[in-house]
Amino acid sequence: MKVAIIGAGYTGMAIAKKISENNIPVTIFEKSLKVGGMTNNIQIGNIITDKYYRHLFKSDKELINLAKELNIEIKWFKSKMGYYIQDKLYNWGQPLTLLKFKPLSFMQKIKFGISVLKIKTIKNWKSLEQYTIKEWYQKNKIEDIYKIIWEPLLKNKFGKYSLTISMAWLWGKINLRQSEKGLIKETLGYIDNFEIMNNALKKYLEKNKVEIKTNTEIKNIKKENNKYKINNEDTQYDIVISTISYNETKQLFKQYLNTEEKKKMDKVKYIGVKNLVIESKKAISDYYWLNMADETIPFCGIIDYHNMENIKTKDIIYISNYIEETNELYHLKKEELLEKIYPYLKKINLNFEKEDIINYEMIEEKYTQPIIETNYSNDILDNKLQEKGLYICTLPQIYPEDRGVNYAIRSGYNLANKIIEDNNAELRFSMK
Repeated sequence: MKVAIIGAGYTGMAIAKKISENNIPVTIFEKSLKVGGMTNNIQIGNIITDKYYRHLFKSDKELINLAKELNIEIKWFKSKMGYYIQDKLYNWGQPLTLLKFKPLSFMQKIKFGISVLKIKTIKNWKSLEQYTIKEWYQKNKIEDIYKIIWEPLLKNKFGKYSLTISMAWLWGKINLRQSEKGLIKETLGYIDNFEIMNNALKKYLEKNKVEIKTNTEIKNIKKENNKYKINNEDTQYDIVISTISYNETKQLFKQYLNTEEKKKMDKVKYIGVKNLVIESKKAISDYYWLNMADETIPFCGIIDYHNMENIKTKDIIYISNYIEETNELYHLKKEELLEKIYPYLKKINLNFEKEDIINYEMIEEKYTQPIIETNYSNDILDNKLQEKGLYICTLPQIYPEDRGVNYAIRSGYNLANKIIEDNNAELRFSMK
C-alpha cells in the first residue's frame, strides 16, 4: 500500500507519522516552500516570529506529547486576559476578575457565573446543537448576559454570521478549555519559534522514509486500475488523503465525489483572517490577550507578547481580525489596514504613538474559521469518501472542538489509525 497526503500542516504530518511508523510508504505534497501550514514563521524587521500567535493549554495532550517526543521545550507562563468594553479595560477570565467587572450588575455576575457552571456540567453537547447561542441564553432567561458579554464578541469574530453560531460551539470553547485553576490568571504554554518543531517533525518523518514534496502544487488526480496518479507522475497510490480546505479539495476530487459529499462540502462557509503583526517599542496594555467587546473597533483581539514571560520575541503584537469577503477591510493593503486600525489602538492606550511601531506585516488566510451553525453535526463529512481510496481530514470536521494544532494532530492520528486498521483487516481477509 502507498499513501499520498495533500498538505503538510499538522494534520497531514500527523497522519504521515502514524502511517509511516507502520512501515507504509507515504508521500506528502505541499504547495508552499515549508511544512507546518499556518504554524510557519515570518520575519518582522530583525525578529523571526510565528506567523500567527500560538499558545498551548494544559489540555492539549497530543501537542504536548508530540513536543516531548521531538525534544521541543514548552515554556509555561501565567497569562492575563482583558476585556475592552464601554471604553474601559477590565481584567477577565477568572472568578475574582468577574467580581470587579463593572459592566455587569451584582445579580448579572451571579447569573453569568451560574450560566458558565451550567455549560460546564453539560456532557452531551448534541443537546445544545439545535440552539444558536442567543436562543440558548433566551431560553434560560438570561438574554441580558448574552447582550453584554457574548453578542459583541460574536459580532467582532463572525460578523454577519454571529446570530447563526451554534451553542455547541460556545460549549466547546468553555467546556473543553481545561486550564490550571487560578483566581486571577491561567497557565498557558508556548514554544519559542514553532518552526523549530515543524522542522523537527519533518526530520522525524524523513527518517521514517516519508517523501515530502514541498513547492509542489497538485494540478490533477487521476484514477487508473484502482490506483491514483498525481500530476501525471508514474507513481501509483492506493490512498489519497486531502487535509486542505473543502473548497480546494472539491476541485481536486470533483470527478470522484458523489452528490451528498458535494452537498455537505458546499454547505460549509468559511471566514478568513487579516491580521497585523507589529514590532513595537511598547505594549498596548498590560494584558497578554485582550478581547474587543466594542463593535465600532474593526478587530476582535490584541495578543501582546510584551506580556509573556521569557519569550524571545517579546516586542511582537498581533492584531487579530476574522473577516468576510464583504468586509470593507478585506481588500486593504497593509499600509491601509494600519491606517484604519491605528486610531483604535490609540483609543485603547492614549500613550501608544505611531512612532512606537517599528515594523509590521499583514498576514491573511482565506479558509481559516468554519462557520459552526445549528445542527452542524448532521452535515459533517465522513473522513472516508465513497470513492475507494479517497479520504479527507480537515478543519470543518473538527467538532465540537474548535480549530487548533492540538485537534489537527488528534484528527490526523485518528484517521491514520483507522486506515491502518482497515488495511490490516484487508490483509487478514486476503490471506484466508
